[in-house]
Amino acid sequence: MGKVCIVTDSNASLPREILEEYPIKVIPHTIRFGQERIDETPDLTVERLFQILREKQNGGPLLMPELEAPNINRILDCYQQITREADEIVSIHMSSHLSPMWAQSRKAAEMMMGRYRIRVIDSLSTSLGLGVLVELAGKAAVEGANLHEIARIINGAVPHLYVTFFAETLNYLERSAHLGAAQSVLGTMLGIKAMLTMEDGRLIPLEKVQSREEVVDKLYDFVAEFAHIEQVGIVQHRYEQTQEMFLDRLKEGLPRLSTRLLHYPPSLAVHLGPSVMGVVVYEGII
Repeated sequence: MGKVCIVTDSNASLPREILEEYPIKVIPHTIRFGQERIDETPDLTVERLFQILREKQNGGPLLMPELEAPNINRILDCYQQITREADEIVSIHMSSHLSPMWAQSRKAAEMMMGRYRIRVIDSLSTSLGLGVLVELAGKAAVEGANLHEIARIINGAVPHLYVTFFAETLNYLERSAHLGAAQSVLGTMLGIKAMLTMEDGRLIPLEKVQSREEVVDKLYDFVAEFAHIEQVGIVQHRYEQTQEMFLDRLKEGLPRLSTRLLHYPPSLAVHLGPSVMGVVVYEGII
């Protein structure tokens, strides 16, 4: 392991080869279902998440999953193990407005202050957005950058990440995007899908659409606005046909654009619910 090790959490979308090539450690989120808690490991798929919810409800009142950070001792153990082999740690996490992992990691870093050099960074993003930052940090670490140099790279990249989602299960958005209860009920009755974006790490409702064809149009318009795209990823759950429509539209209108099909992380599904489609764009720094 090199001089700097990168730590992130299980929300990050990272190819296996990146995890193998760069000095990266992943701390799993915890998802709480009532009194039960489960780690967000690769075995916990979104389908399994919603299956557990159905089993827990068993005809009772609606049970909403909660995203938690692990016990602080787990983060401390991770940091302490790393310090046996690396001099510095850069810890990059899912938006602090969606996850408590950043705050918990900050507490752990403060407890180790004076003995070890640890920088904790809020990605203000999710999924591929977080993964892009972690990959940039890992690459810089391998190339010999120190903690401060890596932090500058990451902070410079954050404003170039863009995210938009469409979500059908509006009651989840009452909590995560501050959608009004009356709007949620009426929107669900009318079959309306909410379009959301991320601003400063927060999920913000933008507008409403009623058909999946409109979803394709809006997502295409969103991507087509960028002149220089380094990475673009598509997240979906129960939108397989719409995803194919969107990919066809991209091939027709932006034939040179390469896209990544991403897994829908349970730590994001906790906020958006089932039946979701979205795009994450990294514009790159020119």
